[in-house]
Amino acid sequence: MSVVSRDKVMAVLMDYIQDRLLDGDQSVGLTTETPLLEWGILNSIETARLVSHIRTEFGVRVPPSRMVSKHFGSVEAIADLIGSLQEARA
Repeated sequence: MSVVSRDKVMAVLMDYIQDRLLDGDQSVGLTTETPLLEWGILNSIETARLVSHIRTEFGVRVPPSRMVSKHFGSVEAIADLIGSLQEARA
């Protein structure tokens, strides 16, 4: 599987979060910088579901050592994590 651009990764993540975690609620004002953990958008269960989605969508596995708050704090942080995992795989 080829490396997906950061912009494409962020677009896919934004769609997933908006549709699956926020049930389409636009009033939250989700941006790529929204603090997902601080705002309670991501919790342990939703993070596990997101990691599964990342594996399916981008073909990368998130190792347990990378499942820390700094990598899941925002869409931008998650996109950077996915990018680094894709590069390591390539």
